[in-house]
Amino acid sequence: MRLFLTGGTGFIGSHVLAAALAAGHQVMALRRSPSSAPVIPLSRQPQWCEGDLASLTAGDLAGVEVVLHLASAGVSPKPASWSELVQANVACSLRLLELAAAAGVGRCVVAGSSHEYGNAARRYEAIPPDAPLEPLSPYGASKAAAFQLLRAFAIAQGLELFYGRIFSAYGEGQFEGNFWPSLRRAALAGEDFPMTSGRQVSDFIPVAELATHLLEACERPDVAPGRPLVVNIGSGTATSLLAFAEAEWGRLGATGRLLPASLPDRPDQIERYVPDLSGLRIPAPPLT
Repeated sequence: MRLFLTGGTGFIGSHVLAAALAAGHQVMALRRSPSSAPVIPLSRQPQWCEGDLASLTAGDLAGVEVVLHLASAGVSPKPASWSELVQANVACSLRLLELAAAAGVGRCVVAGSSHEYGNAARRYEAIPPDAPLEPLSPYGASKAAAFQLLRAFAIAQGLELFYGRIFSAYGEGQFEGNFWPSLRRAALAGEDFPMTSGRQVSDFIPVAELATHLLEACERPDVAPGRPLVVNIGSGTATSLLAFAEAEWGRLGATGRLLPASLPDRPDQIERYVPDLSGLRIPAPPLT
C-alpha cells in the first residue's frame, strides 16, 4: 500500500514507520527538516516529505491510499501551550483530513489518547470506546476536541476513519523522562529506583505491538466509509504500576532496589485506568 505518515520521527511513529517499511509498503513520511531522524534505526528510508502539517497540500497526498496521523503536540512530559495544542492537535489534524478527502485518500488512521477519557475512567472497571470524554489535562482536552471534529468530518465526507485511543505504550526510543526509560536506565546502571506507591492500575502495551495494531488498521475490512471505527489500543492485561516495574526490573537483571512509596502519589490520580478492548481485534471472515 502507499501510506502517508505523520509523526514518523517520534516514539510511536518511528516504530510504525519501521514496521511499514519491513512489510513492504510504500511510505511517504513527513518530517520538519533533513536533520529530523526517527528515534530508532531503520533498515531503509521512506520517501521523506519536508515540512509540517501546516505546509502540506493536497498534492502531497496524490496517490496515497491511507493517511496514518500520529503526530501530536504536548505528549507528557513535553509541555505545550494551550494555543500550541489547539493549533497542532485540533486545527492541523482537521486540515490533514480535509486535504486527504480532497486528494481522494480512502482511509485515515488516527492515533488518539487514553487521556481523552479523564475523569470518566473513575466510573468504569474497563473504559469502553464510547465512554464520555471528560479530559483532565490540556493535552487530553485537545485530543478530545480533535476527535469530535475528525469523527464528524469523516461521517459528513464519507471517509473511512480508524481512531485508536492508545493507553500506556512503552519501549525503545521513548522520551527519557517517561517512566519506563527512567526505570530501564536505573536498572542497567545498577542504581536504586525511587517511585510512587505504584498502586494505580493501567494497561501497558509494548510499542511494537501497538505499531502492529496501527498498521493492521490500514487494511481492516470493518472500517466503512462514513462509519468511523473507534477503539482502545492496549495489551489486554491490567496491572499495577508497581507490578509492571517489578516485572521489568527482573527482566532487565537489575541489581539495585526498587523503592516504592519513596515518592508521593499524585493527590488526584485515578486509581484504575484500564481499557475495554472491544473492536480492537480484526473480525474473522465469515465461514463459507
